[in-house]
Amino acid sequence: MEEEEEQSPSSSDEEKEAEETVALDSDTEQALLTLAKNSGTMSKYPTWRRTLMRRAREEEMKRFCKAQAVQRRLNEIETALGELEAEGTKVELALRSHSALLEQQKSPWLEQWLQLVQKKNSLLAEEAELMLTVKELNLQEQQLQLDQELRGYMNQEGTLKTPADRQAEDQLLKKLVDVVNQRDELIRFQEERRLSELPSKPGAQG
Repeated sequence: MEEEEEQSPSSSDEEKEAEETVALDSDTEQALLTLAKNSGTMSKYPTWRRTLMRRAREEEMKRFCKAQAVQRRLNEIETALGELEAEGTKVELALRSHSALLEQQKSPWLEQWLQLVQKKNSLLAEEAELMLTVKELNLQEQQLQLDQELRGYMNQEGTLKTPADRQAEDQLLKKLVDVVNQRDELIRFQEERRLSELPSKPGAQG
């Protein structure tokens, strides 16, 4: 029993270390510290800080798990497309070898071929949607990294900034703006695509 009691603190320490692998940006740190000071609750500052870091880590894990799930599905689609391609080739060869048959006799082969085409088109559409999700996740990660780097420069005192610091800050700002614009464009494209795929309502025209 004593051994179990001694082990529990180490487990708690491991959880805290895992939480602290995600650092808070300096602006958030400062805002949290100011709030704690102004409200006279400095004793709660460590707890608030751990809570924010835990939430940041949870968000990071969500993005990671989503990226893994998307990649697994993309691999499955690639395998399925390969199988459909092989099956489609067999059906096409069967149709050619039975070209002398009447249309009614070839009908089952044609139906099978059309079903394969529909499945392939459905998988390709899903693949395209997943690729957009991958791009969105990559841009989101880039934006978070650039934002964190940029805040580091912006929080430096102006008198302490070197010309190299100012140049790096300008470059980071340009990259960040570019990534934000790419994300906005991607989100707009996805929304337009979803709207275009919605069935048109009867009597919408005229």
